[in-house]
Amino acid sequence: MSGQTRSLELRDGASGPRYYLANRPVPGASVVDMCFSGGWVTGRVEWSGDPTDRPRFFCSIELDGGGVEEHVVEIPERALLRWPEA
Repeated sequence: MSGQTRSLELRDGASGPRYYLANRPVPGASVVDMCFSGGWVTGRVEWSGDPTDRPRFFCSIELDGGGVEEHVVEIPERALLRWPEA
């Protein structure tokens, strides 16, 4: 299933709303790739469970001289994502 590019889809389920990517549920802290204008970036998806909130994408940026800085992006409704290659 990896490599299929899709947008997140919010669906109602027996235990409440849940996001899916390429017909697979996206549990909290799932690692996915999101397409930025310069290419694919790997990060994790987090969501509050509230259907009025957008899920967020957490990624790390390597810093010159060492270290890492984490950044958080609200995932736009039609953003392209995919499951990472295994």
